Amino acid sequence: MGSKIILDSERLLEETLISLTEACRCFPGGCSRPALERWMRKGSRGKVLESILVCGRRKTSKEAVDRFIRAQLQTGHEQSARKRAGLSEKEIDARAKRLRLPEP
Repeated sequence: MGSKIILDSERLLEETLISLTEACRCFPGGCSRPALERWMRKGSRGKVLESILVCGRRKTSKEAVDRFIRAQLQTGHEQSARKRAGLSEKEIDARAKRLRLPEP
């Protein structure tokens, strides 16, 4: 796994570290482990899920997952805005609230 995986290890060490299995459960409806690993390596819609290697085990944080989901909501909004009216900032915040994401 390349250097893209670790974006800001200092910040992650100050956050609530979780295993990749736990991280899969943090996504609305869950997600697969391969999808999670792909998001850490290659990203999705230009955003990479931050992670860190701790004692030989890959970890991420609850906060990094929240940032990644919010970025996906925002990026989805930007892409759809070109095609149609899209979501307003208020609608993005409402969706994030329904998904129980903390405020940025």
